[in-house]
Amino acid sequence: MDRALAGGMSERAVGGTPISGSDRPSRSFGRGRVCQEEGCGTRLSMYNEGRYCYRHEPMVVPRTRGKKIA
Repeated sequence: MDRALAGGMSERAVGGTPISGSDRPSRSFGRGRVCQEEGCGTRLSMYNEGRYCYRHEPMVVPRTRGKKIA
Protein backbone atom coordinates (compact mmCIF):
# COMPACT_ATOMS: atom_id res chain seq x y z
CA MET A 1 0.00 0.00 0.00
CA ASP A 2 1.42 3.40 -1.05
CA ARG A 3 1.27 6.21 1.40
CA ALA A 4 1.20 9.67 -0.12
CA LEU A 5 4.12 11.86 0.93
CA ALA A 6 4.24 15.64 1.09
CA GLY A 7 3.95 17.07 -2.42
CA GLY A 8 1.91 14.17 -3.79
CA MET A 9 4.81 11.72 -4.25
CA SER A 10 4.61 8.08 -3.16
CA GLU A 11 7.19 5.93 -1.37
CA ARG A 12 7.44 3.48 -4.27
CA ALA A 13 10.57 3.99 -6.41
CA VAL A 14 10.32 4.19 -10.17
CA GLY A 15 13.24 2.93 -12.25
CA GLY A 16 14.50 4.48 -15.46
CA THR A 17 17.51 5.77 -17.30
CA PRO A 18 18.77 9.32 -16.85
CA ILE A 19 18.34 11.77 -19.70
CA SER A 20 21.86 12.48 -20.92
CA GLY A 21 21.36 13.70 -24.48
CA SER A 22 23.15 12.21 -27.43
CA ASP A 23 25.74 9.47 -27.12
CA ARG A 24 27.95 11.05 -29.78
CA PRO A 25 30.05 14.18 -29.23
CA SER A 26 29.13 17.50 -30.84
CA ARG A 27 30.75 18.33 -34.19
CA SER A 28 33.66 20.72 -33.89
CA PHE A 29 35.64 22.60 -36.51
CA GLY A 30 38.99 23.37 -34.93
CA ARG A 31 40.25 25.72 -32.27
CA GLY A 32 42.02 29.03 -32.73
CA ARG A 33 40.25 30.02 -35.95
CA VAL A 34 39.72 33.72 -36.68
CA CYS A 35 37.13 35.54 -38.83
CA GLN A 36 38.33 35.74 -42.46
CA GLU A 37 37.14 39.36 -42.89
CA GLU A 38 40.15 41.63 -43.34
CA GLY A 39 40.86 43.56 -40.16
CA CYS A 40 38.56 41.45 -37.97
CA GLY A 41 40.25 39.54 -35.18
CA THR A 42 37.18 37.81 -33.75
CA ARG A 43 37.94 34.27 -32.63
CA LEU A 44 35.39 31.78 -33.94
CA SER A 45 33.77 29.15 -31.77
CA MET A 46 34.98 25.63 -32.36
CA TYR A 47 31.31 24.77 -33.03
CA ASN A 48 30.90 27.45 -35.75
CA GLU A 49 31.56 25.77 -39.10
CA GLY A 50 31.59 29.09 -40.99
CA ARG A 51 34.60 31.17 -41.97
CA TYR A 52 33.22 34.46 -40.63
CA CYS A 53 31.96 35.82 -37.32
CA TYR A 54 28.29 36.76 -36.94
CA ARG A 55 28.92 40.37 -37.94
CA HIS A 56 30.67 39.49 -41.22
CA GLU A 57 28.80 36.33 -42.27
CA PRO A 58 27.18 36.99 -45.69
CA MET A 59 23.40 37.32 -45.49
CA VAL A 60 21.49 34.32 -46.82
CA VAL A 61 17.81 34.63 -47.66
CA PRO A 62 16.00 31.33 -47.19
CA ARG A 63 13.79 30.01 -49.97
CA THR A 64 10.20 30.22 -48.82
CA ARG A 65 7.83 28.50 -51.20
CA GLY A 66 4.65 30.44 -51.80
CA LYS A 67 5.38 33.17 -49.27
CA LYS A 68 6.38 36.72 -50.00
CA ILE A 69 9.16 38.19 -47.88
CA ALA A 70 8.46 41.82 -46.98
